[in-house]
Amino acid sequence: MAEVKPSSEKFRDELNRVVASETFRGSDSLRRLLSYLGEAYLAGTSRQLKEYSIGRDVMSKPEDYDPRVDASVRVQIGKLRQRLDQYYREEDGASDVRITLPKGHFELGFESRVPPPLPLPRRSWLAVGLAAGLIAALIWGAAGWRRVGAPEAAAESLSPEMKEFWGPFVDSRQQLLVVLGSPLFIRFHNQYFRHPQANTWPDVERIVPLEDLRRTLGAPTAPAETRRWTPLGEAMAAFRLAMVLGPARPDTGLKRSTTLAWEDVKSNSLVFLGPPKFNQQLLALPVEQNFLFADTAITNLNPKPGELAAYRTDRDAEIEDIPAEYALVTRLRGIEGWGEVLVLASTTTEGTWGATEYVTQSATLREMLAKVKNGGALPDRYQVVLLSRFKEQVPIRTEYITHRVLP
Repeated sequence: MAEVKPSSEKFRDELNRVVASETFRGSDSLRRLLSYLGEAYLAGTSRQLKEYSIGRDVMSKPEDYDPRVDASVRVQIGKLRQRLDQYYREEDGASDVRITLPKGHFELGFESRVPPPLPLPRRSWLAVGLAAGLIAALIWGAAGWRRVGAPEAAAESLSPEMKEFWGPFVDSRQQLLVVLGSPLFIRFHNQYFRHPQANTWPDVERIVPLEDLRRTLGAPTAPAETRRWTPLGEAMAAFRLAMVLGPARPDTGLKRSTTLAWEDVKSNSLVFLGPPKFNQQLLALPVEQNFLFADTAITNLNPKPGELAAYRTDRDAEIEDIPAEYALVTRLRGIEGWGEVLVLASTTTEGTWGATEYVTQSATLREMLAKVKNGGALPDRYQVVLLSRFKEQVPIRTEYITHRVLP
């Protein structure tokens, strides 16, 4: 989907069609809310919408209504977003346009369907950059380029170590989805800002001096959340997975974490790229873990003799390149009826790339599997701490540090 600048008539036609649909027929409150947001879009005032004004205008809240105490507007916005997705999924999946409600916003969007990119010939790869907007075409085009023969034959070509580690994902009847972590950026009209400790909008409001920044940047509109970019390490990691797993699983899908629904989590096998601050779904996984991310470190909740309570590397904030960083591999066998889950993550984007290369090379996988199995069978759930070393932001060597089998 691509953002379009519609004529007022085209947007209003689509708005009227959605409001009058079967999907929205049973909810007067959501129809009123959608109509209100649609009129603001047409009037060009969407970016000025506030939670308080929506509560007063649409939900008849009293003058002393306090959005910090009463979250009903945010709840209704979430329901509207889900209902819009339902409408285009179940009632009008063939529409050439779509009204959207991005997370973290009260501002509607209007998108048109874009035909899929044509396959690129082999020699074209050297000329294509890893811009975030092109990463999907790069990854899955590469998978198609590398595909030789049937998927079954490609799976058989995997080394024993790769089969043991990746077999459940390659052989699963459920679709394999690679999930790209999406960091939060703040949009000041046509300028963007990211604070490394602000990963939700409440974090932004608590940490970032929004009004001071808006005045400094001369932004004419209120700041808003956007998650349009994928970090370099996550993009390179996704490309690596496509090159290695694409021939065996040509149906592998790619999703941004901001568009991943819990229905996707339940019905697919998933490889998450990036830490929980970029993949918020990881915070709710019902599995007790020993290693957790906290700011710039991987914390060890139950250190064994010789282990650290926190794995972090010292680095100079004034220097762009980092010499080394810890990463975490978290493997979770899905509960009955759910898919497989793997998380490759680090406190830095380069670390995520390093972890992905580690688990897609036979030699390093052999080392890790031997440690985790410890003479027995490979457990269903475990975590492995790695240390990657870099040259000019490229992972040169990644080594095993410690691991824990999870209950």
